[in-house]
Amino acid sequence: MKAIVYNGAWDIQLKEREEPVITAADEVIVEIKATGICGTDLSIISGEYNASPKVIIGHESAGIIVAKGAGVETCSVGQRVIIDPTFYCGYCENCRKGLRNHCLLKSSTEAGVSIDGTFTKYFKTTKQFIYPLNDNIPFEQGAMSEPLSCVLTAVKKLAVTPYMRTAILGGGPIGLLFYMALTQHGIQEGVVYEASRDRIKLIEENNVLSRNWKIEPSFVPQKNQYDLIIDTTGSLLEKSMQAIADGGKICMMGLRNNQQTINAREIADRSISIIGSIDSMDTFRHAVDLINKGNLGLEKIITNEYGLDDFESAIKDLGCDISTKIRSNNISSLKSVIRI
Repeated sequence: MKAIVYNGAWDIQLKEREEPVITAADEVIVEIKATGICGTDLSIISGEYNASPKVIIGHESAGIIVAKGAGVETCSVGQRVIIDPTFYCGYCENCRKGLRNHCLLKSSTEAGVSIDGTFTKYFKTTKQFIYPLNDNIPFEQGAMSEPLSCVLTAVKKLAVTPYMRTAILGGGPIGLLFYMALTQHGIQEGVVYEASRDRIKLIEENNVLSRNWKIEPSFVPQKNQYDLIIDTTGSLLEKSMQAIADGGKICMMGLRNNQQTINAREIADRSISIIGSIDSMDTFRHAVDLINKGNLGLEKIITNEYGLDDFESAIKDLGCDISTKIRSNNISSLKSVIRI
């Protein structure tokens, strides 16, 4: 089967790999129909995020079950499903503390990072990581369950209330999923700040935001401006501290490496909460349920589809250019999906 294989920074190849086979009673093999291109995939390709050499990348996927082990009674061959790629063992110290998104085996079990992922035709997992996808929901929307579940984990940790004055820093897929999740939790107005003119144009052309939400090109902080700030860029904590109100909450969701300086006294003196969040924790079923209802508007942000053979073009359209080894804001897609 063809697969997108990561060899090192700016070095990916379309290669032939062996198809997986069932070797244990609880295993399931899914024929991948759609896999979303994640910001983490772009960071792996550009060398900003570590992955194991020779690994198949990709992790946001939906497809059809084509084989299962003798102990799999919860799903059937031919069923349309969504894959939860965030493995957890259930018995390590972190799992037993309720931190399955920080499973101590994660460094050797992370699909598309440390073990083979889903930019390929077939993917093997186990029955506890499979969820049903309704017949009327396109596979590409089902593939959004993983990033949506990560967003919902953060929203749950933030304990949002409907009247929070809200800013989302970054209008990429994660920022737009935050917008969707926050509206589901009662926040009906806010501002999305996005530096890329290309992305702003796409958001406006696709009518992604409701009329009470605005999009602005630059974040100029003002005192007591927001009660809730979601930083999907991972690089705007200093500005967020200048804009957050007393008792406000700042969520750090981006994975970019950078150093920032803040006055730690302010955190206590102004009752500010700075909350980090990564991966999915007890929210994957919630994400699946929301997507299976079909009313989030995901079709507005999934703007481009490609085949495996066009993977380099797909990531170039997201600002990650292998030929020049440059990652930029020159984009022509909000969320891109590989169809197989």
